[in-house]
Amino acid sequence: MAIQLEIPETLYKRLQKHAVPFVDTPLSVIEKWADHFETAQNGNAALTAELPTVEYGAKKLDPLHPPDLFHTRARGTFGGTAFSNWNDLLRIAHVAAFKKAGSFDALRNITHAQIRNGSHSDSGFKFVPEIGISLQGVDANHAWQYALRLAKFLGFAVSAVIEWRHNPKAAHPGSAGILEFVP
Repeated sequence: MAIQLEIPETLYKRLQKHAVPFVDTPLSVIEKWADHFETAQNGNAALTAELPTVEYGAKKLDPLHPPDLFHTRARGTFGGTAFSNWNDLLRIAHVAAFKKAGSFDALRNITHAQIRNGSHSDSGFKFVPEIGISLQGVDANHAWQYALRLAKFLGFAVSAVIEWRHNPKAAHPGSAGILEFVP
């Protein structure tokens, strides 16, 4: 159930101070605040204090050798196009790569992702109508690897704000990181 909420301008300006431009929404900033508060309340503040941080409280991560990305959510940009989750990143990267590759066969030779020509919806495939192929959904670790490969092929920058969920199986529960590749 979604609840509509009017945010006073003064509070909205406070939210903007904690937002990543072109990435965060007021809702995502409120979620970050709630995550931070819950982490402090649960006594997990020591974990986040151990990690060196950059702006927005997120640790700069090595894009070529990232930590385990299971149990994360991501948002950012690929070649200037915004994405809101891992599979969205993969879709945007493949649309851009297809335009340069020029054909399904050429794209298949470039990508490590599982793709099929035409519309398929079995085995986790989702149709990408912009380029007429189906792309199989993957976990966060593979999504980053595949998108990074395509960014290198295209000479595109890719930047992602990563947030580990509050899950004991996550590599850094409740923490954030920034993966950024600039060719």
